[in-house]
Amino acid sequence: MMAAADAQVLTVDGVKLLVHFNLKPGAPLVMIIPGWLGSYRSSYVLSAARALLDAGFSVARINLRDHGETAHLNRSLFHSAMIDEVVALVRTLQTNHGEAGAGLLGYSLGGNFALRVARAVPQLTTLAVCPAIEPENTMYSIDRSPVYQRYFVGKWRKTWAAKQTAFPGDFDFGEALQLTSVSALTDYFVRYHSPFATSAEYFAAYDLSGDSLSGVEAQILAARDDPIIPHLQYADLPADVAVDLTERGGHGAYINSWKMTSWADEYAIHYFKSRLTV
Repeated sequence: MMAAADAQVLTVDGVKLLVHFNLKPGAPLVMIIPGWLGSYRSSYVLSAARALLDAGFSVARINLRDHGETAHLNRSLFHSAMIDEVVALVRTLQTNHGEAGAGLLGYSLGGNFALRVARAVPQLTTLAVCPAIEPENTMYSIDRSPVYQRYFVGKWRKTWAAKQTAFPGDFDFGEALQLTSVSALTDYFVRYHSPFATSAEYFAAYDLSGDSLSGVEAQILAARDDPIIPHLQYADLPADVAVDLTERGGHGAYINSWKMTSWADEYAIHYFKSRLTV
């Protein structure tokens, strides 16, 4: 059982973001960014946090804007190109709690965020698990899977409903709540609630293919059998981004026992211990 966390709402660049801390005096800090529509209490985030705490690290579980039931904290809607506020938050956490060293662990879209943060804060030790490199491709992969499509459509519509409840005079998502695919919801969002002219322009704002990560030192853990992110997305990344591509693991799960433990937790411990002194 993990010790109770200290939950704090931090204001960075005028944005309120919720962070859950489990801090140990003198221990290096690992910050965890969950995947899209995940949160501080997503099962894989809790599993990694427990493992890292047991291994001697301090942990900060980050909620992206509108994630983790925080739709009420900010009027503006979350979108995946909102990197500046995450960079500002990570820098704040690093300054306040990372005197013994700091690492960053991100999953899926959170892995995409982690890699972009590493580009802005190169002194971080960064591990991305199954990160989304080509987001438009990832969206279509989700829509091709009835299970994943239903899950993410439901979560996204629930988030927007929460935003509408929090700001009843500002939003009306009646039309959006009838849409049934991630691609349709994305097109709706971009058209009515984003600064982007087209969905293609939106995806380009956080696409990490080509030389986008040139000069970034980071580690990627990914699996060939990932049903959401084709492993070929990792084939042509710059040399400084090390990719450990396993045969099996699914989309970040890496389940290795009937107790639903994750081999990715062991990998994260080994990676951060090899670079941060516990």
